[in-house]
Amino acid sequence: MFIQSKKFWLMISLIWVLSQGGKLWAAQTVVELDLEGNSKVESASILKQLRIQKGQAFSEDRAHEDLKKIYGMGVFSEAEVEKKEVSGGVKIIYRVKENPLVSKITFEGNKDLSSTKILEVVTQKSLQPLNEKKVGETKEKIKELYTKEGMGFALIEAEIKPDTSQKNEVELHFRLSENKKMKVKKISFSGNSVFSERKLRSLMKTKKKGILSFLSGSGKYKEEMVERDVAFLAYQYLNTGYLKVQVEKPEIIPLGGKKGGIELHFNITEGNRYRVRDIKLQGDVLTTPDELLGKFDKVKGTYYCQKVIEDDLQKLTELYGNQGYAFANIRPKPLPIEESKEVDLELDVDKGEKLSVERVNITGNTITRDKVIRRELKVTENSLYNESLVKESKKRLEALGYFETVDFSTPKGSGEDKLNLNINVKEKPTGTFSIGAGYSSAESFMLTGSISKQNFMGFGISGAVNAEFSKLRQLFTVQMLDPYFLDTRWMLSSSASKMLVRYTDFDRDSYGGELRLGHHLFDNSSVSLGYKIEEVSVNNFSAIVPDFFRQNASGLTSSLLFSLDRDTRNNRITATKGSYNLLTLEYAGVGGDNKFLRVDANSRWFLPAFPKKTVLKANARIGYIKSLDDKPVPLFERYFTGGINSLRGFDPRSVGPSLMIPLSPTGGDETFVYGGNKSLLFNLEYEFPIYDGAGFKGVVFLDAGNTFAENENYSLKNLRTDWGVGFRWISPFGPLRFEWGFPFNRKENEKSKVFNFTIGTFF
Repeated sequence: MFIQSKKFWLMISLIWVLSQGGKLWAAQTVVELDLEGNSKVESASILKQLRIQKGQAFSEDRAHEDLKKIYGMGVFSEAEVEKKEVSGGVKIIYRVKENPLVSKITFEGNKDLSSTKILEVVTQKSLQPLNEKKVGETKEKIKELYTKEGMGFALIEAEIKPDTSQKNEVELHFRLSENKKMKVKKISFSGNSVFSERKLRSLMKTKKKGILSFLSGSGKYKEEMVERDVAFLAYQYLNTGYLKVQVEKPEIIPLGGKKGGIELHFNITEGNRYRVRDIKLQGDVLTTPDELLGKFDKVKGTYYCQKVIEDDLQKLTELYGNQGYAFANIRPKPLPIEESKEVDLELDVDKGEKLSVERVNITGNTITRDKVIRRELKVTENSLYNESLVKESKKRLEALGYFETVDFSTPKGSGEDKLNLNINVKEKPTGTFSIGAGYSSAESFMLTGSISKQNFMGFGISGAVNAEFSKLRQLFTVQMLDPYFLDTRWMLSSSASKMLVRYTDFDRDSYGGELRLGHHLFDNSSVSLGYKIEEVSVNNFSAIVPDFFRQNASGLTSSLLFSLDRDTRNNRITATKGSYNLLTLEYAGVGGDNKFLRVDANSRWFLPAFPKKTVLKANARIGYIKSLDDKPVPLFERYFTGGINSLRGFDPRSVGPSLMIPLSPTGGDETFVYGGNKSLLFNLEYEFPIYDGAGFKGVVFLDAGNTFAENENYSLKNLRTDWGVGFRWISPFGPLRFEWGFPFNRKENEKSKVFNFTIGTFF
């Protein structure tokens, strides 16, 4: 019995030893760790992948995990591990076989995208071991790039070619098939009942391909633009009360036919429409909740509108910011009430610390002097932070025209109650040289040239040299302006000119100069005083000009000037909002030959109109000139109307006081328009977009005006009127104007239609 028992335990012990053999083997200590076969991949990058390290017990499981990680690096075609017993433990050897090195990367079939641009997204780099995972990533990256560029159906194939000139090296070759048919030919919607498809399409930046696509670039599929469209369509619903609207990313449907193209189909879930029931304010309240919520009173009872809420929140944030709370955080939380289809708006206010401006730091201005930037700022160091003044400062810097971008940031200062105002600008070239040609219906072909420089030497001084040549006009001018003369709020400007103008009945040849000293008044206004001197020669009179106007027509004009202006336009060239008002006085009597007093006033207004992107423009001008001696007001200084910049339904300078001049004793009288010493002009325009992407705009206008002689008074009843239509194009050559004017109550010798074409803006 004992013997049998002894045999039994011996068998059990033997079985246990055999079953634990692997574990006993693994318990051996790793005293050496070696790599073989890697020549291009650094050993350190491989060793970082290993779990087995020197001094640890060897484990088969860990060894297999290490092999997987080595394979996972993607640069080895083979990998194995060997264990050798050595003194004190075991030596572990990892043997690898490297993938071939990519000697170069080439592309074939890419016509619309350059190889340089494609290489920017390539993750498999040259002079690195071939990595199949990175090759796959590269194909996806190239595919994404083509999709963003509007060619989402592009095909990408990768081919690995042995490099015959180098051992164990390959060329990575991408064969590209660019599909140029990913043009948006159709845009459709489903689930929309609130807005028509036409309305939704009008809100999108992505447009289907049309006749003028070559000008506007419409018809292209661009992923980032489509993403913007999805967000904007949802925003339109949010602005009309549909709080839970969902606009899905569009489905791309290939269209058949020879020309191909795609359809973008948007699926919309509109949901219910909600009215605002109540607005609640909690958290840090500056004054009283009722006073702050007064800004939202117009919202209660109306349909929820995201834009109105955002605008009101901005006003509320600015209110806190103007009190020094630069980092006030107002978190809106809509709380829908499904039963009544209403929503409560909960506002949680965290005003933060009241802060002062510790330092104003300016960076990026390599040319512009710090003082040129600082003098435009409404915020000063050691003053309480004010949100409105910070915004005004940014606006003034952008209006200078010296910078591509102006970025403001407000990091924390040295203390909890301080912040710094960091201003980073990116300067743009402020010097221009241009030569151009154009055509005017009045002057035929024109040649123009100019050299200008703003911000000269970084001091904010601007200057320009201009020249114009046409059949009727030769002009040469030199101008200079220092808006902060000697670092004060005074402005200094000067100009010199040489001009020859050929009118219908005479030629005016002149040269002279002007010097003005002005001062800034408030933010948008200025006043100036100046002196002007001009030598004028009038000759080549036509036969119909009376001797009365030929006498004393030439001579020296020496004048004192005064002007007062206010400019609140949002853009000097394409204004859509604001006004420009100017009053000028000229007293020509400081020596010289010509003695007169001139007063001119001009007011221009720009009002946003309906629908969106339309503008209502109004212009009013009044002028008066009076001779200060017994001579008549010089012919070339008198007021004339008619033409593209006044009454567009009449020929240039054809409206005003006139005389009938007999050409011969037998008859054949001709009308001589000698102009007036008083002038009135009114213009009204309705400007609307025709093809906004290409810069085409249409216009409908009404004009009224006239000039009046010395023996006449201003008279609204005697104004000549016209109406007309036209279109304008903001072209690379400048604003082009094509306008047709039709006079009301035209006289016998006047045209029924006048076509005007010129380069330049009206008002």
